[in-house]
Amino acid sequence: MWFWVKHLSLAAILIAAAIYFLLGHGPVMDMKDTKNAAAQGLSRFYSSLRNQVNKSNERDKYVLKLANPDINIDAALTERAKVVEPSSPNWTGELMPRRFENGSTLKKVLTDYARDEDIVLYWYLSKDYVIKEHFRVDSNFNSTLYQVGRAINDDFENEVYTFFCFKQRAAVITELPSEYVRENCKRLRS
Repeated sequence: MWFWVKHLSLAAILIAAAIYFLLGHGPVMDMKDTKNAAAQGLSRFYSSLRNQVNKSNERDKYVLKLANPDINIDAALTERAKVVEPSSPNWTGELMPRRFENGSTLKKVLTDYARDEDIVLYWYLSKDYVIKEHFRVDSNFNSTLYQVGRAINDDFENEVYTFFCFKQRAAVITELPSEYVRENCKRLRS
């Protein structure tokens, strides 16, 4: 008998407390005003994780995966050297404003600027980037190529190198330069 009295009285107290908190104006815990540091930290962590996933999905719209080029860079440069007149070893390109319009890609814009300067650009990277917002670089071609290489460098496993090959009238942007490129081309620096 004592068993039933104890459990029924506990049930009555719990039911009364539930009614008091649900229908009354008793103390209600507002989760937004909680001072629990652990709960707030965990909440911020999951919020930032969710934002990173959303940013990653948005970022994927602006990063294009490229297939490996059909021809090896050494062969391309060797063949080009046979058909073009070398430029000056100190050639840098014309100093001018170089516009990068949104919706275009870095590779296309740089290739067009290279063609305007009567050189060719060899883009030997696994990714290209869609330009999200218009920007302008007031510089010569070599400096612009170097700046673009520095800007996208952190997105690659290895360092991104930029070169100008005066004998081939060519610019190269690559992650893993060959020995031929290192010996026959000038590495671009700031």
